[in-house]
Order: sequence, then structure tokens, then C-alpha cells
Amino acid sequence: MNCGVKVDIRDNAISKNEAACNVFLERGKTIGCFYIESPAMRGLLRRLKCNDYKILVAASSIIRPGVAQSGMMKEYIFRHNYPDRFEYFHEVFKEQLGETYGIMVYQEDVIKIALHYGGLPAADGDILRRAMSGKGRSKEALQKVKEHFFESCAQQGHPMKLSEEIYRQIESFAGYSFCKAHSASYAVESYQSLYLKVHYPIEFMVAVINNMGGFYRTEVYVHEARMSGAHIQNPCVNKSEYTTTLYGIEVFLGFMHLDGLQGKVALEIVAERERNGNYKSMEDFINRIPIGIEGIQILIFIGAFRFTGKTKNQLLVIARLILVNFKPENRNLY
Repeated sequence: MNCGVKVDIRDNAISKNEAACNVFLERGKTIGCFYIESPAMRGLLRRLKCNDYKILVAASSIIRPGVAQSGMMKEYIFRHNYPDRFEYFHEVFKEQLGETYGIMVYQEDVIKIALHYGGLPAADGDILRRAMSGKGRSKEALQKVKEHFFESCAQQGHPMKLSEEIYRQIESFAGYSFCKAHSASYAVESYQSLYLKVHYPIEFMVAVINNMGGFYRTEVYVHEARMSGAHIQNPCVNKSEYTTTLYGIEVFLGFMHLDGLQGKVALEIVAERERNGNYKSMEDFINRIPIGIEGIQILIFIGAFRFTGKTKNQLLVIARLILVNFKPENRNLY
């Protein structure tokens, strides 16, 4: 690591409760972090005023389509922020789901309500569990569970309108919701990546850039690194690697990000520099790297030869004059 600090990411002690991390969570400053960087998720974190790991676990589940589509995500946010301004659907919800304000957030919650409110047998609860996990899903079996649910609710004297609303919520979970352990494990990884973002922001963003993945385009992560204090530098034939690299707070973008530059050329630029030292001039570069005018133009236009002190127009003229003297049969141009 650039700071000379080793972080054991497997140490769960860093993934539970960090004051600085909690501030970032609450403000939705989580771009680049696993699972919690999308606009919807960052908005949810802000609306929940999510300032600890426990709330993050719930957020990881209620962002899922099952809770969102049932309309209960909005209700959960309201109840979380105003715990004294709502009523439970039924006493069973208070007893079984008090931790989540009477809202079904996890797969286990659905089964609890099916068993304790609906009065269904454990076998029907297992059918619901299989439906929610996508294993052994059967429309016929689910239809029987639905019939049993309403029959049992009627026998217990539950109002039909309430039972219909509750089952609507149950149905919306099928195939979408997380079990609590799944949400908790996601939240651990989210918090760990947030820890790195908070304490090692530039290093973290460089790693995200090199990962070539995430919710946003690469330029978003480059901007995030700049906002974290990095000085962003375009690729340089004497400084850049194939991937983006960090020297103190100087971030040199990697050749991998240059659209149109062949990968084998990019790798050879680095390999040749390691073998024989920095390139001294445009002429030296062309003599050492088999490259055509198109590849040279890409490097010139992004400023990869700025160390020469020559303008881009001057470099283009030099490159064309040099390359015109190379015979194709004597040089394999990439």
C-alpha cells in the first residue's frame, strides 16, 4: 500500500462501528463502496440517517425489490425516523418484528408472520422459504399455501382486508428478499470498503479505478479520487503503468484506459522501460517501441510525451518524419 500500512480486511473489528465511517454512511458518501454506491442506495442511507452497522444491515435488505415494490420501504423509513408515530398492523407484528418496526424486511420475517399471524404449519413456511430463495418453486404449492393462509386467518377471526394486505406483502418478497444473514454479510463487506475509503481515500479510489467495475463509469471514480485530494495525471510513457498508479498523491492514469491503444503496445511500453530505462525523447520511444502512427497519435493527444517540452503539433511532425523512414518489412507495427 502507498502509505506503508497493512490492513487486515478479514479483521471484523474494523467493520462494525467507526465514528468517521458512520458520518460518511449518514451522508451517503459511499461511491465506490460495495453494494451501497448506487444513487438509490445513497439516497436511502441519507433518508434513514444510517449511522451504524445495524441500520446498514436493514438498508441492505429493504433496498431489494421485494420490500420496495410492496411499498414497505417507504413505510420502514417513516417508522425508523418517527418510531412514536405509527401503529403496528397487529399485535403479532409487534411481538415478532419489533426490531424492524413491524415491517417484513428479511425472509425470516415473512416466515414468522406466515406462522404466527397466518397460523400456517411449518411445512407451508418451508414452501415460502423455498419460493423466496428460488429453490423448488412451485406455483401449485404456493397457491395451496395462499388458500391455507386465508382459511387459517378467517378461523382466527382476522379481518379479511388486513389479511389480504399482509399476503400481498408476503407475495412481493418471493424471489427478491434477503435472509438476515445475507444482509449482514453484505453489510460487513460494505462497511469494510467504506473503512478503506474513509481512512485511505486516494488508495481506495485507485483500486476501484483499476477494478474496472462498479455502478459508475471510470471517470466518476477518477473525479472521486480528485475530490479526495489526488492530483490526476494523464498517462505518461515514463510514469504510467498498464494500470493506474499512485505516487504520493499523484495519480497517473494507466494505459489500460486509452481507447484505441492496443493492449500489447501498452504492455510493451512498460516492459521496455523496465528493461532499458526511461524514454529520453520521441525518437528514442519510436526506436524502442514497434508502434504505428495511430498509436503514436493517441499517446501524443493525451500528453504522454509532455516530458519532452514539445507541443503536440511538433511531436506529430516528428513522429511522421521518423515513421516514414521505417520500411514496413523491417518493422512490425502494432
